[in-house]
Amino acid sequence: MDKAKLAAAQKALSFVNPGMSVGLGTGSTAEIFIDLLGKRNKDEKLGIACIATSRASEKQAKRLGLALGGFDTIEKLDAAFDGADAVDSDFNLIKGLGGALVREKIVDYRATRFFVLVGENKLCDELSGIVPVEVVPLAEEAVRRDLAILGASEAPARMDGKKKFLSDNGNALLHAKFGKIEDPAELEWRINEIPGVVDNGLFTKNDAVSVIVGSTNGTARVLE
Repeated sequence: MDKAKLAAAQKALSFVNPGMSVGLGTGSTAEIFIDLLGKRNKDEKLGIACIATSRASEKQAKRLGLALGGFDTIEKLDAAFDGADAVDSDFNLIKGLGGALVREKIVDYRATRFFVLVGENKLCDELSGIVPVEVVPLAEEAVRRDLAILGASEAPARMDGKKKFLSDNGNALLHAKFGKIEDPAELEWRINEIPGVVDNGLFTKNDAVSVIVGSTNGTARVLE
């Protein structure tokens, strides 16, 4: 197991208190966190309620005996715990290379506190690279052209073997490649203004974000 991811997940677990409502992220680090949370819940009977950001996380949580709900039964999320593909110095994020960005944003943006679990290698001064964009299939080619206008050098469809990858929502994902992103919040908004775009992997609502950084020596630090 990756020591940095494990260290971040272990540190994140210390922010879970009995009776909380918790958002469960998606991806390799979130998977470690959910495992740890399930074991602690079994030992301590925390009485927590969870909302999962993907079918994979939901399946894992059910297997571990964690209580799951939706926004029909959980009005407020105390905290969400999720990974990220990149974190800049202002706590703007790129997420979604695991394919669950829309449900992640729905959950993570609604949490009172959003804990981002990463290794040192995910920290950067400025965001750049692939920004996942979830797209209604009908609009894929049109969205690709509009992304080029916004500066994407390419935006190929994510593939699942020889087939196009489909999100849990039944939509396609474009991997839009950008150089240095000077204004992540502006780009997040502009991409979402494109007709046919469901959402994108730029997360710039950073006022509630705490970044838990795991190191390969098994320690973790919290950036506020």
